[in-house]
Amino acid sequence: MTAVLQGNMRTIFANYPHIRAKFLFYSMPRRATDKKLPAVRRTSLSVVPFDGLGSPSYGKVLSTARLKKRSSSLIFVAAVTFLAGCPAVPPTKIRQVPSVPATETAGTAALTARIDAVLASNLTNRQLSPDTQGAWQILHGILAYGRDFKLQTSQGNVVAIDYILSGGAVKGFDLRSGDRFERAADRSTNATAAAVAENPTLTRGIRTELDPGTKLGQGHRDQWLAYLTACNLPIDQVFPTADGPRRLDLWLRQMEWDVPLNFEQEYSWTLMSLMPFRATTHRWKARDDNEYSIESLLRSELNRLSPESACGGSHRLVAIAITLNKRKAEGGSLDGVWADAQALVDLAIEQALEYQNEDGTFSSNYFERSGWSLDLSTAIGTTGHTLEFIAVAGSDELQRNEAVVSAANSLCRLLEQTSELDLECGALYHALSGLKIYRQRIAVTAST
Repeated sequence: MTAVLQGNMRTIFANYPHIRAKFLFYSMPRRATDKKLPAVRRTSLSVVPFDGLGSPSYGKVLSTARLKKRSSSLIFVAAVTFLAGCPAVPPTKIRQVPSVPATETAGTAALTARIDAVLASNLTNRQLSPDTQGAWQILHGILAYGRDFKLQTSQGNVVAIDYILSGGAVKGFDLRSGDRFERAADRSTNATAAAVAENPTLTRGIRTELDPGTKLGQGHRDQWLAYLTACNLPIDQVFPTADGPRRLDLWLRQMEWDVPLNFEQEYSWTLMSLMPFRATTHRWKARDDNEYSIESLLRSELNRLSPESACGGSHRLVAIAITLNKRKAEGGSLDGVWADAQALVDLAIEQALEYQNEDGTFSSNYFERSGWSLDLSTAIGTTGHTLEFIAVAGSDELQRNEAVVSAANSLCRLLEQTSELDLECGALYHALSGLKIYRQRIAVTAST
């Protein structure tokens, strides 16, 4: 680990004691009994003292030979069809597809063509229907493909976001009218105050129900809008609700007003929803009459990041990175919470690359410790979520790093091998989202 990253870790540990506690706990190798072990870190063949700030190579208990043997057998592993999964057409067997050598550079035509082929194949051959799948599956598809994502309906294939905006029924996508915001004015049409007061479209917010764990409704606060922003919606976009049409700008206002009702204090999707429309200096009053800000939500996310966070903390890290990127684009200062965010992002990238497996996949334990899984959906999900974060957070130079190129190739290989199998939609579409963002990043770096 570099001296810079050691400094970052010391800063993080000093400002966020809970992260140090979790870092020390989760850096220890685990037994089947899940008991705490002495403070040691394990390399492939030896055990050495662990001081909490050394090179984060602990947990690697498999030798290189075993890793190679393990990765070579991946293609023969049967995949499990998950409830409400994302179907392939038609399901038959895993195809044996050779991987592209990891020594290729990210700017070569072979890698970009491979990613394009994987993205196109999964867009065309995996068809979701509102008659079969729920909002949780469909909104993940929109996250990955935006306006290109289509649904299979009785009227034929329809663009998913257009289907939703036209009032098409999707199980679990339940929007209802929220609070009245009297001061909301339709500046785009210069409507009079009286006209605004009489029109609930311009004064009422939008609320969404939380339905965690069902893989049907919204699993996290503000998740739906966060994923719909992939469609680059205008701020005056009108959504149909159970109580009539309501506008996106009032949805955002309702989201801000209801921050005190986010009892889970999980603001990842709140930040992702706000960043396309709000400056990082934005502040507001909420229903508890307290003032909140983008910085206060970011600080909360830093405070609550842990291995127990959704998908190993990858969603929180993506939200932190998106907010940090917006700050940089604005030219704002990177001190205080922004410096802490940058240090934590750098550390997470370092951990992800440190724990990367021999076959190019990222750890099945995300940023916590090393790990490799026989389950194809798990490998796709963990590698996809981690690549999604690195593609959002990493520098242009990092995107062309051999380790990241290897991860992109490995993810393509896994998706090629499972192209004719049903897959769990969260893992699938976050992997495809990661590849899409990564493809965009390397296209930019190749042209500069």
